[in-house]
Amino acid sequence: MAILKKGDRVGFIAPSCGLKNKNLTPSINYLKSLGLEVVLADNLNSQYRYMAGSKEQRANTINQMFKDKSIKALFCIRGGAGSSHILELIDYENIKNNPKPIIGLSDSTALQNALITKSDITCFTGFLPLYDFKNGPIDELTSSSLISSLFKDTHSISSGNCLIQGETTGKIIGGCLSVFLQLCGTPYFPSLKGKILLIEDIDEKTYKVDLMLNQLKQQKDFSELKAIIIGQFTDCIIVDEEDGTIGDCIKDFTKDLKIPVISNFQYGHIPSRHIIPLGKTVKLTSTPSICSISW
Repeated sequence: MAILKKGDRVGFIAPSCGLKNKNLTPSINYLKSLGLEVVLADNLNSQYRYMAGSKEQRANTINQMFKDKSIKALFCIRGGAGSSHILELIDYENIKNNPKPIIGLSDSTALQNALITKSDITCFTGFLPLYDFKNGPIDELTSSSLISSLFKDTHSISSGNCLIQGETTGKIIGGCLSVFLQLCGTPYFPSLKGKILLIEDIDEKTYKVDLMLNQLKQQKDFSELKAIIIGQFTDCIIVDEEDGTIGDCIKDFTKDLKIPVISNFQYGHIPSRHIIPLGKTVKLTSTPSICSISW
């Protein structure tokens, strides 16, 4: 079922970093061209250290946006850092009673997975207004995938390589690996049981990626995952040759798994990417002839 229709109002929020004199006009005009009305949160121009205001200010604007029944979806304007600070101040009961998707990427991972855990809503990962217009017009694939996710009833994405063959269904969780792991040991970390895990990252040393993947594997119910989707690990640096490549890290991470695994999925901190639902049940297929998710 489509989540939006032309004429709907959508909100721009800043759970992490704010505008810092950056230009939102291209992204606002883009969403207007899709027939949407954009409402701006009060804290977009606020600043406390590297974030868009204090944690109270950022959480309050999100809580207010969820209470406003005229607003049908929320877009995180950018990533950066800091969304994990606000999680204890979010009104999850209100959100559960007034569900609407949050669309984001990168640092949005913390907020999105917390909302899935505590409020059982659907979110979408793969689009950020400032990030996707920073070098000019939005990428064609990113745009078409976003439009499909917002306005169409059924969806199918074919991407990646079959690392381990199989077919399954389950809800997708995850996103940016380093941000997702910030939730470990908190009430906001989602149960892995019966889920499909999505991971990607940027600007991490390969040995740190290796350690993060190992930490992930040690989490409760990791063995109960239904499948894994591995996106792009962009600009991840090899400090010493013995650290190995991202490919080496992924090989060690997946070598004993018995579940479907798709690698090299076109998602992450790359200009051209697919928009993927989080907290939504999808069908995943991983075979030598096709790797896909559909919902």
